[in-house]
Amino acid sequence: MHPILVLRFLISIALVSVADTAVKKRVEDVMPIATGHEREELESELQGKKILEDVNNPVGPFGTKEAPAVVKSYYDKRIVGCPGGEGEDEHDVVWFWLEKGKPHECPVCSQYFVLEVVGPGGPPDGHGDDDHH
Repeated sequence: MHPILVLRFLISIALVSVADTAVKKRVEDVMPIATGHEREELESELQGKKILEDVNNPVGPFGTKEAPAVVKSYYDKRIVGCPGGEGEDEHDVVWFWLEKGKPHECPVCSQYFVLEVVGPGGPPDGHGDDDHH
């Protein structure tokens, strides 16, 4: 089973009140080994918040050079797929790396994108440019 599905299942179990049993409120009751970003997400969800609500499924108006589509990321770059506009303006998904501070124009539909970092940033693989192995 996909780890995200397992996580959502565990959260749903923790939030369900069975008969007169109180709803569990502590992350430790849900996922005792959660750390870092995963723990932050769990704590937020248990409080009814989603810290990265728009990160996984960004939606909004067609991005232009003057008003680009904003894509949120926990890191300084992420892979984005552009499906084009709506209806006849749709195209096959074009995948690209979107990086902080570097607007990107889709080569097919000319939609513009910018990245908004909503976390501490850094590279998605956890290694800086100076890390050599």
